[in-house]
Amino acid sequence: MAEYGKIIVRQRILTLFICCLLVRNYCKAGTVTTKSTLTARIGFHPTDFECTYTVDADENVHAGDISWQIENTTGSENFETLAEFSPPDAHGKHNQFASTATGSDFKSRSVLYDVVNSGVNTFTAVFRLNEIRCEDEGNYRCVVGFSTSSGSYTKSSNVSLMVTVPAEKPYRAPVPLPDVIEECTKVQFSCTANVGKPPGNIKWWRFKPNKAVPDHLGELSTTPTMVEDVCVYNLTSSILAYTMSRNDDQSVFRCSVSNDLVKADKDYDNPHEDTKTIRVLYKVGSPIIEVTPNKTEFTAGSFVILSCNANGYPSPLIDNHINYLLWTFTPHGKSDDVILISNNGLLSLENLQHKDSGRYTCTAHNGFNGKTFSSSNHVDLSIHPGKTENQSNVC
Repeated sequence: MAEYGKIIVRQRILTLFICCLLVRNYCKAGTVTTKSTLTARIGFHPTDFECTYTVDADENVHAGDISWQIENTTGSENFETLAEFSPPDAHGKHNQFASTATGSDFKSRSVLYDVVNSGVNTFTAVFRLNEIRCEDEGNYRCVVGFSTSSGSYTKSSNVSLMVTVPAEKPYRAPVPLPDVIEECTKVQFSCTANVGKPPGNIKWWRFKPNKAVPDHLGELSTTPTMVEDVCVYNLTSSILAYTMSRNDDQSVFRCSVSNDLVKADKDYDNPHEDTKTIRVLYKVGSPIIEVTPNKTEFTAGSFVILSCNANGYPSPLIDNHINYLLWTFTPHGKSDDVILISNNGLLSLENLQHKDSGRYTCTAHNGFNGKTFSSSNHVDLSIHPGKTENQSNVC
């Protein structure tokens, strides 16, 4: 029985040895690794495709047995060779691009680096793609052929390249519709831009006079689905019914575009286009009257300046037959108005007397699109007789 047991052990050892010989490619197999994904910005942004492989003690990699390949558009897993490499100690073949149309295309914008020893029995093959194009997006793989005393085998590792594109300035400046805007008019703005890849968004802003930070009016919420080899994603964003008020007069509306590659410190500084300064037609408001000196009672002989202004567009300061400021005077105890001559709302009153006491009224006028408007305000002045010489104090 003991002898039989020894025979069984010998048979098992022999079986294991034979199995290991038969599958030595798997028992002592080299490895090939790459990154699973690469991201590269379109244009002259060099990107390295790095392939690292290891070899066992009884394995060899010969000249031309290392290659970078690209997947054809004809079908999945159908790859063609871009370039071949040789290990550091190989003789004969050197690094070279494939003599195909694809190989020639990559040769014009790529560099092949010598394979280097990057560790114990570890080597790295790199090709650098200097100019990134949209059509470069897709799947690549590194293939290494290993030779052993019992045969040869290959291993590969795949990497997927995604091409990114910065968002671009809108194609044209937004224009309000309608272009003649009255207060309370509902206005539409539209903006079309390439939002880049990955697709970004479009935002709207309003800049008001004398306000440093703009108001954020909204943004496009739709994001298109990315498609391989497509790098232009044109989107249109619209403000469909923005109600204009007098507070929007002299504002500028901005359409800005951004994505992961284009992000300014302030969102509104991203690539953008602005409207021209928006003018909103609105009727005049109540005039503002200023009295200099700042009081309403004066002694005879006084000199007084009355100034009048009113908000409205067109401005009443234009001073024509539609848009103007008019001063009138109504003496105390009387109902008839007297038109006074002023200089664009500025009224100078010299040598005032008691008879000049009364109501001074400023009326602002403006008009647009066949309509006219007016608004008034007034100030009451009292002129008292001055002291005569015999009424003055005598020391």
